[in-house]
This record gives sequence, structure tokens and C-alpha cells, in this order.
Amino acid sequence: MTVSLLAGSAPVILVVDDDEVIRMLMRQFLEGEGYTVVEAENGHAALEKLAEQSFDLVILDIAMPGIDGLSVCEHIRSSMADPPPVLMVTALDDEQSVERSFSTGAADYIRKPLRWPVFKNRIRYIMGSHRGKQELELLSRNYEMILDAAANGICGVDDKGRISYVNPAALRMLGCSIKDARKRDYREMFKISLPGSEDFFEDCCPYFTQPDLKTMTCFDEVRMLRKDGTSFPADFRSTPILQGNRLIGGVLVFQDVTERQEAAEMIRYMANHDPLTNLPNRNYFRRRLPQAVSLARRYGRILCLLFVDLDRFKPINDQFGHGVGDMVLMQVAERLRNVLRASDSVCRLGGDEFVTLLESTETLDGAILVAQKVIESLNEPIEVGDHVCFIGASIGISVFPIDCQDAETMLRHADIAMYEAKKKGRNCWQIYSE
Repeated sequence: MTVSLLAGSAPVILVVDDDEVIRMLMRQFLEGEGYTVVEAENGHAALEKLAEQSFDLVILDIAMPGIDGLSVCEHIRSSMADPPPVLMVTALDDEQSVERSFSTGAADYIRKPLRWPVFKNRIRYIMGSHRGKQELELLSRNYEMILDAAANGICGVDDKGRISYVNPAALRMLGCSIKDARKRDYREMFKISLPGSEDFFEDCCPYFTQPDLKTMTCFDEVRMLRKDGTSFPADFRSTPILQGNRLIGGVLVFQDVTERQEAAEMIRYMANHDPLTNLPNRNYFRRRLPQAVSLARRYGRILCLLFVDLDRFKPINDQFGHGVGDMVLMQVAERLRNVLRASDSVCRLGGDEFVTLLESTETLDGAILVAQKVIESLNEPIEVGDHVCFIGASIGISVFPIDCQDAETMLRHADIAMYEAKKKGRNCWQIYSE
């Protein structure tokens, strides 16, 4: 839109005609309609006026000496960044003049002698149409600026499935340039794999092949391929654009959810692990033990649980402080990990209580051997800074299905057996029995 229209002042019209009487009549009529009029008596003068200021409309006579109206019109359309619309006015009525007028970029054509009501409404239509076009272009640029600034990847495809728009965020995620993406078929650019699949062949715009599909298609936590062959997790939305019932394109919106997945994984880890020792915690163990019991029952094998309670740990906290106590617990956790096989697991229930779940032990003797190794390992002195700490462990052993039939009973029996070991003098193991 020109400056005059944006400012809300009267639209400015340039009238170009070598006939002074015609120019005068046009000026009187147009000023009476509320327009501001600037005159030019020939093509040269018109080009000078166009270089000096902006106009909302140019009314051009075709037949003028020197530079004719058609040449001026062609210059306006080819050399100006935001050219005003042009209305050609002439006494000529041949088909060639009409064709040449429109081929040079004229918005419309009207014959002399002028019929003023027709002239008035033709001007209103041309300027209204031009203003609407400029407003639409401005709106489109504003929308594009918003889309360009969006953090999500946004892409538009036309009715042939070719990429018509792609924003910077999408280019960054896909690792490609605007040249790589523009006018490409969306299938070449957007290769996604559904959860649980390694094949990147999912059609992200199914409405092109399924005419009845007229709603958004959601792909949650899929994987998307980058140009270099690497992939990233994403949430993907694909929406058809309809004109009536006719498909004219689609909009693809996606976001990289790597950070969200990492945060969720961290939350899950923290919920199931002890922050001091990094061992699985009580929350994890209460879910894991019933699963292990169920598997042992299904395959007809034994399952052994060792309840480990540290001896002489409280005096360490009392004498050296909780900081030293925490360091001792961290070393205890490491020693327990080293004693167990990869198929077994150790958890910290809290305080100085640990449990070890032996899922691959085939005999009770195997569990006793592990318990003895734990005691021997924890009998070794633990050095923390300038302090040397001596602890031990009392261990209670429960065996499925020998003394229990469910997870809750198994844990209770191991706890009871541990207290029996303490009664026997600590630093030993005890198998549960009635």
C-alpha cells in the first residue's frame, strides 16, 4: 500500500495525457470525488513524477508523442518495487491496443470519450482491488514473520504434495537448507518412523492418498530423519487444507522432543533410584520383586532374597558425622555391586538397609555363598578421608518357593531372618525358617 493510503489521507492519482483539456476535466472530476491529482503532459514528465513521489493510481493515455503510455506502463511494472495500478485511457478501439495494454501490466482499459459514472466506478474497483492485494500481501508477510520466528518446525505443501514453505526451525531440525527443501516432494523431505519401528516410510500426509481423511493426523514421539542420516524424536502434526471439499495442500508442524524425553527419563530414574548411591530404591524394588516371583513361578525355579543390614553403622554417623556416613554408604553400594553377577540386582531400601535379589541362583548353596562374600567384602575397612571405618553386615535369606509364595511374604521373611542373624551376634547370615 502506498504512503498516502496508509496515512489515511486522500489517494493520489497521476493523470498522464497530452491533451490539456482532458487533463483539466479529469482533475475537476477526480478532485470532486475526493482524490488528490498530479498532472503530467507526456511520458517523460510522467516518469519524472513517478521518480519523485508515490501514487495510488496512474491514469495513462496510450497515444502520446515521445514515450507513449504503453512504454510508461511497462516501465512502471518492470522497474518499481511496489508499482501502482495503471488504468489505460484511449480513443483507440482495436484489439491490438487492448492486448498490448494488458500485456504491459495495465490493470484495466477504458475508452474515450469518458463516461464519468463508468470512469468513477472503474477507478474505485481498481484501487480497491489493489489495496486488497497489498493488505493480503502485508498480512501474508506478517504471518510468515510469525512462522519464521516459531520454535516449532512448520512446513506448507501444495496440492501436488510439493513443499511451498518451510520455516528456519524446520530447516535446523532437518539439517538442510531452503534450497534443499523448496519445491521438493514432502515424501523426500519428511521420513518418519513410528514408535517401535526402524522403517522411515510412514506417510506423514495420508490425506493425499486417503480422500476421506479430512482431519489432523497426529504422530506422537516418532523419529524423524535428518539430511545427514541421523534421527531425532519428534511430535508431528499433519493437517489438510481444504477449499470446500477439495484438497489444496497441507500444513506440517513438528517439534524436537529430545529434551522432553531426556527430562522424563531423568524423572523416571530419580523416582526409581537412590540419589546417594545410585542404586535402585524401595520404589523400584516393590515393583521388581513381584515380577521376579512371577517369573520364578512360571519357570519353576527358586528365587533368593538377601536382606542386608549394616552392623556398627550408627556409631560412624555419631562419631564422624553424616557426611562420612554417606561416603561409607556409597562404598558399601559399590562393594555390593562388585559381589553380584550381572543377572542379580541390589537395591537400597533406606538408611543402612539393602536387599539383593538373586534370580540366577539354582541352589540355596549359591545364595549362601553370595551372603558370605557380602559379609567378607563389608568386613574390609572403609577409608573415608582421614577416617578408617569398620562395619559388617547381618543378612537374612528368604527363598521362593521354599518359605514363601508371594513377594510381600518373601520380604518379611528375609527381614525376620536378618534380625535372627543380629541376635546370633551380627556379622553373619541366617536362612528363614519357622
